[in-house]
Amino acid sequence: MNVIHNTKVIVGDYQFADSLNKEVLHQLKYATNMGHTNVKASMFTGFNWLPDNRKFLNFKSFIHAEIKKHYDLYCEVTTFDFWANVYKKGDYAVSHEHVPVHLSFVYFVKAKWYDSPLIFTDSGKKIRPKEGRYVIFPGYLLHSVPMHRYNHDRITLSGNFIASLK
Repeated sequence: MNVIHNTKVIVGDYQFADSLNKEVLHQLKYATNMGHTNVKASMFTGFNWLPDNRKFLNFKSFIHAEIKKHYDLYCEVTTFDFWANVYKKGDYAVSHEHVPVHLSFVYFVKAKWYDSPLIFTDSGKKIRPKEGRYVIFPGYLLHSVPMHRYNHDRITLSGNFIASLK
């Protein structure tokens, strides 16, 4: 059963972006590369990255509140996964979905406006990167990131939320 019955994509800016971004960049210095997934990036932290980090918990709580505000859900929503990706020149993400997860998000930690966008495959909608911007979307939406063409890093946080009956 899919509890998300629309293709609503929420885009906004996180008001504590400077603090969160500094923490992510600091923690990435100590992160271990857990390999590759659909994201063919130089660094993937794994799906349960630093679950007790206070700034990350605050951010996930903020995303949770945005989900409750923008989606008509009659169930509980909880964080399922949380990870970071570091795209170097030549890295990309193939078109993929996050099913069976109900909602997903991407957050831009380090990016220039001209870096590769987040693309929703079926609609062709492109979300330009901007540091501090978050994008929340149903997990069944196919999405991708074209090849990163620049020498600077493009860094994102991503995560998934699952919905369950109360």
